Amino acid sequence: MDIPQLKLLAARIRELLKDSACLVGHSQSLDLVAALPGLRNWPEVNAFPDRVAACHLDLAATGRLAFRLNKKLELHRSPQQLLDLLQPVLGTSTSPSTLEIWPGGPPAGVYLTTSETAIKALLTRYEEATDGAVVYAERVAIDHPGSIDLGESGLWSKGLERVPSGTLLVLGPIEVDQQSWEDAGQRLDMACLRAYNGRHRVAILIETPTPDTLFEDVRLMVRLASELPDTSNDDEIVGAVDEHGNLVTQPTPTFLPLQRPLAIPLTATLDAIPPAAVEPLRQALATRSTGLLLFGTTRSAEHTAIELVSSSLALTEHAGPAARIMPRHRGTPSKDWLVPDPIRALPFLPSIQSAYAQGYRRMLISTNYTRTEMLLSYPDVLFIGSTYGHEVQDVARLVLLSADDQDRAALGALLIASLGLLHVPTKGGTMIAPDLLVMPSTPPKSEIGFSEFEQFLLKHRQLRWEDTVAHLLDAGACSADELKKAMPRNHHLVTFIAQRRKLAAKAVS
Repeated sequence: MDIPQLKLLAARIRELLKDSACLVGHSQSLDLVAALPGLRNWPEVNAFPDRVAACHLDLAATGRLAFRLNKKLELHRSPQQLLDLLQPVLGTSTSPSTLEIWPGGPPAGVYLTTSETAIKALLTRYEEATDGAVVYAERVAIDHPGSIDLGESGLWSKGLERVPSGTLLVLGPIEVDQQSWEDAGQRLDMACLRAYNGRHRVAILIETPTPDTLFEDVRLMVRLASELPDTSNDDEIVGAVDEHGNLVTQPTPTFLPLQRPLAIPLTATLDAIPPAAVEPLRQALATRSTGLLLFGTTRSAEHTAIELVSSSLALTEHAGPAARIMPRHRGTPSKDWLVPDPIRALPFLPSIQSAYAQGYRRMLISTNYTRTEMLLSYPDVLFIGSTYGHEVQDVARLVLLSADDQDRAALGALLIASLGLLHVPTKGGTMIAPDLLVMPSTPPKSEIGFSEFEQFLLKHRQLRWEDTVAHLLDAGACSADELKKAMPRNHHLVTFIAQRRKLAAKAVS
């Protein structure tokens, strides 16, 4: 570079500042651009022409300029952005410049893996290739001798803006499931930004139930995390970390739906649904293939009411291929598979977003880990969920309680049916008292409070658990005291028995 070229770059800097509503004079812009060759001001440029001649327009130079612009004028631009802005002025290529760390190594970008062994091999390879250059790392690589902990700020740490290009950042493990999907997407999006702005190599360990669609899922997460709908940083996802620690680039595929949904042969039966509830549910689902179908039970299990969910597959086959959504990562993953065979046979996908991209429109969800706005964002999906409880409003509580009045009404319009089962201990064994709501054709008003919504659900029940319990008590199959002793925390039952005794006492008097 020579002094006339540096003057041209100073003019371009003035244009940039003008566009950012920051006006500077000719002399000020010359002092600013002196940062490129590492000089303090323009008089030093004239005094040290050899320093200017030795300067190359690369990330190291624009990194110095970015620092000066930020410090002097509080203008935040990344070294890569400034490089892209200034290179055309000199007629130079806009391709990434030689990386400062490991210049002969793989290109900058984001590399993915599901193997912790691959990460360890990469750390060894990087240390040998760079003669011990530092690594900025999260938990997966924090025990490496050359690692610097990214700390609480992580990828958002401003100090990363000064890290030499080509530096290795190792992230993860990043869990991909419904609970963590959005947070993980934001981290992955930021990783792509760091790879682009700083020309870093970013290796990420991903924990996912679907490693075969790792790249497609991650690209989807980054695209959904983008603040601007028409832009995305997923082009920075350039390859994988293989088991030998190599950063292997891969051609960027066209972004397409992940794959065609799998049609699993139906093996589910209606055995778990009480006979009295089967026909009302069948009629409700005959004209509905989208919406919300909820189940509950008072029987504790690893997956509450999962038998009811399994049986619902036999009533909803018309809604198309089904997928099960992974709610969270467990400490004991084997528990994810303690489900009936018809559910175990379904694809186990990391999120509603991923399943939707693949074309699934019937999804088995955990209501504990699915937010209200997620359900409202996909009105053309049939969601099937379950929870603990037996009254219809309890079954719907987790979904509806967190919603505001307007969203609650919208969810009410999505709700197809809610079925809860109370398991009643009797002298002849456990009996089932069903509580069933099939939503009427006229949904609740546009804005409705939670208590009012509860009363709406109770009023429109087709089956009432109280009727079954009253029949069992009248027949002598069980006593009120025995029921209270067996289910002391069931406030619905305790209240029902108290009201029943009060009415009986009133009738005698």
